[in-house]
Amino acid sequence: MAINTKHLLCIICSALLMCSCSNPKQQSATAASSGSFAEAHLIDISSYDNYSIVTISDPWNTGKTLHSYVLVPKGKPMPEPMPKGTVIRTPVTNALVYSSVHAQAIKDLGRVSAVRGICDAEYYKIPEITRGLKNGIVLNVGSSMAPSLEKIIALKPEVIVLSPFHNSGYGALTNIGIPILECADYMEESPLGRAEWIKLFGILFGEETKADSIFASSKKEYLAIKDSVKNATSRPKVITEMLTSGVWFVPGGKSYMAKILADAGAVYPWSNNNDSGSLQLDIAQVLDKASDADVWLIRSSTVSSYADLQNANPLNAKFRAVANANVWVCDPQATTLFEEFPFHPERLLKEYAVIFHPELFHDSNNHKYFTRLKKQ
Repeated sequence: MAINTKHLLCIICSALLMCSCSNPKQQSATAASSGSFAEAHLIDISSYDNYSIVTISDPWNTGKTLHSYVLVPKGKPMPEPMPKGTVIRTPVTNALVYSSVHAQAIKDLGRVSAVRGICDAEYYKIPEITRGLKNGIVLNVGSSMAPSLEKIIALKPEVIVLSPFHNSGYGALTNIGIPILECADYMEESPLGRAEWIKLFGILFGEETKADSIFASSKKEYLAIKDSVKNATSRPKVITEMLTSGVWFVPGGKSYMAKILADAGAVYPWSNNNDSGSLQLDIAQVLDKASDADVWLIRSSTVSSYADLQNANPLNAKFRAVANANVWVCDPQATTLFEEFPFHPERLLKEYAVIFHPELFHDSNNHKYFTRLKKQ
């Protein structure tokens, strides 16, 4: 008996649909949720039943991917078919961390014990890590620019956490079979965007709920401080940093640092610039653009007086902020600014807002990071 063609197609389609519904592997592969990042634009995480896919966008090549990762919980089978990406088993309990910034984020999650190796040990102030270095629990693998491959291999970390740089590679590090997590958080264009990367560390170290809570709290406080300076009667012009070895690095106009200055109620001379990284200028360029700056913020361990500024470069005296004694200095070696503000931008925002608009805050004399230079 002849079978109607349309009827046959219906039977085939129904059979295929039933097969796909009864295949647990197929079901798992289509049950993804993503879009968990509200502020960050360089990272996306798609969560499946037994794994997650992390996609990090290339900050220097729009529309391209810097790296993809497949995060699979320990004890769970590898997904089939296997997605493209570097596999990292979670939760991580043995990590090599290049920067104290990321080590601090891991500590905030309550997992600092997972930091088993570090680079540039001289810059760490986290007590658990400095103690670990002394008693041998934490291994110093040397400079982040040229770490000891032998020590890294001996450490056998489950992941290497580092910050990528434009047009730079990792040499022999890529050939030893250890996943390299390229954290491009510092290239986000907003402070909250960078802070939201704590969610990635939450998945990596098995503290997703805590990571969500940390970010939600930071965001709430950040927006409250930002809102509190909206009605300020003035907006001071602000410059940052200083000339070092002939170069003055200032934040690009699209950088998170430029954004945080604006959110604190300041006018930033390079706000119209489109770079999200730093600009390399000379002192003449800075004077031309910002000699009339009302406030000067410097992060330095070598400046503690106006005499130090004068000795560093006589042209520093030409800035209005020097004439008006409105220069503020943060010593990175004596404070925790460097470690704290990337994942807690509300703390630096509060510091800036108090400096720029002391009349709006009852605790205007309480500064955590910066000290105002005094005239001798």
